[in-house]
Amino acid sequence: MSEAEELPEVELEEAAVGGGDDGGGPPVEEGAPTWIVTFADLMSLLLTFFVLLFSMSEVRQERFLIAAQSLREAMGSTAEAPAPNPIGLMPDEVDPELDMSNPGQNTGATLNPVDGNEGEDVVDVFAEAYMDMIIERLRELVAQSGLEEGAVEIVKEDEGVYLRIRDAALFPSGSATVIPSGRSLISSLADITTELAVPAIVSGHADSRPISTAAFPSNWELSAARAAGVARLLVEGGQSPEKLEVQSFGEFRPVADNETLDGRAKNRRVELFFSRDAIIALALELQSAAIPAGADDLAEPVVEGSAESSGSLKE
Repeated sequence: MSEAEELPEVELEEAAVGGGDDGGGPPVEEGAPTWIVTFADLMSLLLTFFVLLFSMSEVRQERFLIAAQSLREAMGSTAEAPAPNPIGLMPDEVDPELDMSNPGQNTGATLNPVDGNEGEDVVDVFAEAYMDMIIERLRELVAQSGLEEGAVEIVKEDEGVYLRIRDAALFPSGSATVIPSGRSLISSLADITTELAVPAIVSGHADSRPISTAAFPSNWELSAARAAGVARLLVEGGQSPEKLEVQSFGEFRPVADNETLDGRAKNRRVELFFSRDAIIALALELQSAAIPAGADDLAEPVVEGSAESSGSLKE
């Protein structure tokens, strides 16, 4: 068969399968498929959702720092700390020497509490501010007490704040009965501990010299009776007994050398301890409960010259 006779048959086969250039087949879709529109919409919603989560978390930390500063002022602390801007706007006046490359370095906080290299965690900032406030209040108490130098010692450690009162300021030698001046001191101390929302641990300590009387067979009993007596007077002054713990260590927790007279005087003491862990627990409680309750008020900017300020935490 010749080539001329085979040509029509080939053209018929192409037409049967939709080939050729005559447009006889189904139309071909141009551009992206239709499902990509739904996918892009979902991605946009997810992005918006996470941006909102991030923005709310940042405002929460700022409010937390404001609450810490307001608490310091409400408790009568004289120390000042820079307050962050709750609405994220620049203040009217900016120090030209202020380094704005890392705002966390200026306030002691960080926008990312997980990254410790950028600044301190906001809870640690609260704990430090609260311990500083406790120290300020205790110093005021010591200054007003009229006690001789060295009778009361305030020590700040990583684990918390210690108030160490020598036995001579509270008790007669070998006794657990608080003297009148000691009662006055503890009464003033109760006014402070009552205002604090963290528990206090009252512990009794002695020097290495043994004691053996009918009332106190050893330093354990003497230390326990003294610590319990101080705790009882604190409760009488208004301190909640649920926020007090009494411990006795006898001569086994010295802070000075028992070989010297002054060292033994330092070791005979009653301590009040305010734990950093307890302060952090308070911080987390405020962050989860107190701050969201006033979130709407904190979000409102304060108009200069207005008669009322709705963003005060101290009301």
